[in-house]
Amino acid sequence: MKFLLVPLRFLISPVFIAAVNLMILFPMVLSIADIVQSVNRHIDTHEPVTIASTIALIMIGWGVALEERGVIRKRFGVSGGADEERQVQIDEMCHEYGVAQLVLGLFAEIAVAMISLPDRIVNTIGYEHTLLTVSVILISIGALIQLRHIFVLIASLWRRKNVRERPA
Repeated sequence: MKFLLVPLRFLISPVFIAAVNLMILFPMVLSIADIVQSVNRHIDTHEPVTIASTIALIMIGWGVALEERGVIRKRFGVSGGADEERQVQIDEMCHEYGVAQLVLGLFAEIAVAMISLPDRIVNTIGYEHTLLTVSVILISIGALIQLRHIFVLIASLWRRKNVRERPA
C-alpha cells in the first residue's frame, strides 16, 4: 500500500513547502493591506473580520500540516533514507515554523472572534478596530515568519548541494 504513496513524496519536499508558503504569503500580504486600510478609514468591520478570520484559518491549517511533516513522511514511507539526518532537521524546522503559524493564527482568530460575539456576551463596542489591529499584527508577524521559512528552506537545498559537491 505504501508504494501508492511514493509518488506523493514531492508534497513534503522543501521546494514544495516553500512554494506553498509563497502561495499563502500573497493573500496574507494583500489581506494585511486591505485590513489596515479598513481600520484606518474606520469603515464597517464585517468584511475585514471575515478576511482576518479566513487568513487566520489558513495559517492554522498550514501550521498544523507543517508541524506534522515528520509524521507525514513516515506515513508516505519515505523515512529512513540516506539523507535521514537532513530530513529530520527539516522536520524539526517545519515543526517550529508550523507551531508559530498555528499559534499566531489561533490568536488572530480569537481577536476577530471576539468582535463576532454578541455584545450581551462580550461587549466589544468601540474596540472592534483595536481587535482587528491586534489580529492584523499577529497575521503580519506570521507573514514575516512565513517569508523567513521560505528562505530557510531554499538555503537548506543550497547547503545540500554544497555538501554533495565536496569530495569524500
